Amino acid sequence: METYQVSINIAITPCTQGTTSTPQMQEDGSFQITISERDAMSIDHSEQALLRTAYPALRAALSTHLSVMSKKKPLNR
Repeated sequence: METYQVSINIAITPCTQGTTSTPQMQEDGSFQITISERDAMSIDHSEQALLRTAYPALRAALSTHLSVMSKKKPLNR
């Protein structure tokens, strides 16, 4: 039986872009949101930005994975 590795990479880095209110998909398939310095200094606001960004990334990865799996072999019931 195969095993599957699940990896997540999170980076919080300074930038000069304007803030965004919703996560945006990047060309490489990752998701990104840009928050203000004030929000970056707040644990609650930073946590919310991380969660808002993680959700679409998780959904996209799961959708891709399940699509590949469905073409691989049928489920054993």
